[in-house]
Amino acid sequence: MTSSSLVVSYSGVRGLVGVDLTKETARAFGYAFGQMVKARTSVAHPHILVGRDSRPSGPMLREGLIQGLSAHGMHIIEAGIVATPTLQFGVKALGAHAGSMITASHNPQPWNGFKFFLAPENTVLDAAQTRELLEEYQKALNSKPHGVATVIECHAKLVAQHVTKVLEQVNVEAIRRSGFRAALDSGGGAGEEPAMTLLHALNVETIIVSSARESEPVPEHLQQLAERVPSMRCHVGFAQDLDADRLALVTEEGYIPGEDYTLVLAVDHLLSKAGDSQAAVVKNIATTGALDEVAAKHGAEIVETRVGEINLSRALLSLSANGKFAIGGEGNGGVILPAVCPGRDSITGIALVLDAMAESGKPLSEMLQALPQKKVMKVKCPVPKGVVLDEIWRRIEVEFSGNAIDRLDGIRVKFKDGSWVLARTSNTEPVLRVIVESQSEQWNTAQVKRIMAIVTSARDGISKH
Repeated sequence: MTSSSLVVSYSGVRGLVGVDLTKETARAFGYAFGQMVKARTSVAHPHILVGRDSRPSGPMLREGLIQGLSAHGMHIIEAGIVATPTLQFGVKALGAHAGSMITASHNPQPWNGFKFFLAPENTVLDAAQTRELLEEYQKALNSKPHGVATVIECHAKLVAQHVTKVLEQVNVEAIRRSGFRAALDSGGGAGEEPAMTLLHALNVETIIVSSARESEPVPEHLQQLAERVPSMRCHVGFAQDLDADRLALVTEEGYIPGEDYTLVLAVDHLLSKAGDSQAAVVKNIATTGALDEVAAKHGAEIVETRVGEINLSRALLSLSANGKFAIGGEGNGGVILPAVCPGRDSITGIALVLDAMAESGKPLSEMLQALPQKKVMKVKCPVPKGVVLDEIWRRIEVEFSGNAIDRLDGIRVKFKDGSWVLARTSNTEPVLRVIVESQSEQWNTAQVKRIMAIVTSARDGISKH
């Protein structure tokens, strides 16, 4: 669901600041979400946890959001600049009825937006709830609601509780004895504080890399970190996006394996410790097949979902409730461990990587080389105005006929050797996302060119009419 630059999906709300995302739209979304919360609780003054990442537009959007929430008489629990996983963890830990995070996550400047969480699941909104939010938002745009907030500060307490919960998942003493040195590049985002709190508790000597980069921790944005890790003799480099739900790694040699391998390494480590527990790994359709191979090695069930954190969260919570040891996430560096919180959490990811390194006693580069090796290529392609996506899917199906094709999310073509091509619409930007995986970078490039040619031909077909 989009309105010009405004994207509303089960990944939240994203928009260009000053275009479709203003103080007025923030107020309307605050009122709309408050209406949803009030409809789900009998409490006269529900408590809502509110936080933001470090984007400059955050204070302006926070003011509008709180005005909208306060029109319902909400009590605001103020988290300040905080990581999304910290806020999501805090909804349950602080007994709040809901939470709202002001963030555009991995989107570049000047995007910003909102993620909304509802108790008791404490997950982002699903598709039906998102439609409800959008309906209430449209009503609120005309009423211009506002109110005076009752605000309770909770920042320091919340960060400490989150880090404490993460520490419970790893062998703290083994990590402390290892004498690790790490480099941390949070992109100037909200993840630096909880990451540093965690690393300090683990006696990890840490070097801050203050890079002026875009939020998404992909290899092309991490060259400064990749240079600093070997030059400062670090054992590992960690990179987060601005709201710290994604984590990428850099080896001691300065190699960037790609954010998929954060999840593969974390899952391989946890499954090795699962013992006789019935284990299950949840991944989305866009995540590397290396995870399937790791799950098979450990005899774990693999569960595949559509892209979207809510789909992963629901599957993981269901598996955990049925007594399974469940771990999962997304190939964007998003590790989800339900024992901490049901969303992607780079703080948990950092702890699990250090735990794996301490247990193995091997360099990170050697640990990664022991994992199934895949070449992954990810590109974004603007969708020309007027192009019908079903027509693109149809043309892809014709172009790649003779191979296994599924339509779980967009269209995915699977080849007999395990390689695959996926094209799907983004939940956070008005673009087409194309992901290709194989054993060959050249093969990946060739398949991306085939997809791009299809999109171009669809555009040309529109222009001729």
